Amino acid sequence: MSSPPFPSPRLTGVCLIVASLLLQAGYLVTPWEDEATTLSYHAALAGHPDQAMIAATLLRFGWVAWAPAAFGIVALLRPRGGWLLAIGGTLAIVGTVSMPGLLVTDFYDLALAQELPAGTAAQVSDAATDHPLLIAFQLPAVAGCILGTTLLFFALWRARVIALWVPLLVLGGWVVTFALPLSLLSFAVGGGLSMVGGIVAGVRIMRATGSDVRGTATPLPAEAATAVAA
Repeated sequence: MSSPPFPSPRLTGVCLIVASLLLQAGYLVTPWEDEATTLSYHAALAGHPDQAMIAATLLRFGWVAWAPAAFGIVALLRPRGGWLLAIGGTLAIVGTVSMPGLLVTDFYDLALAQELPAGTAAQVSDAATDHPLLIAFQLPAVAGCILGTTLLFFALWRARVIALWVPLLVLGGWVVTFALPLSLLSFAVGGGLSMVGGIVAGVRIMRATGSDVRGTATPLPAEAATAVAA
């Protein structure tokens, strides 16, 4: 008699839904800067310190919730997820585990903006980002949270857990977010699309037939994969 899978479809789906809601709440609460400069960023933080701290906390725990969701999707689809699951799962797990730690820098930037003259605070902050090894911290986190999680949605589609429009909606959300100028609007619209996709996927995972979604998650034949849209 096989033991129930862990994480279960229900836990995985709940984590994905919670992550989607927390991230969108964090985007909406964030005090966005007027222009893409450190001075403007610090001014936004210093002008709305409580809002900035709440936003950073929501975003942190949004990615914290995404981590077990990523682990769960990998565990529940394996070995039927194919290369999408292998690459997406690896990137997503690394990214969602790494990103929460990077968000602590928001509190340091807030302290700099509050305690130092604006020019000095911006100079110190920019100096920190000039270190060449910083990319080793940022790239895995950002690539994992964007590319990795998106590939996981496509892996869920390929395994016939969700319809094709769900990963396309998530992908479209990221495209909108970065195609528009950095602002509340870009993250409200783009993040909103990704949030809807995450919630739908979470509900579908929770409602998977039986106790193990692996029993119903089967890959599409190669010749039919591109024809399925629902």
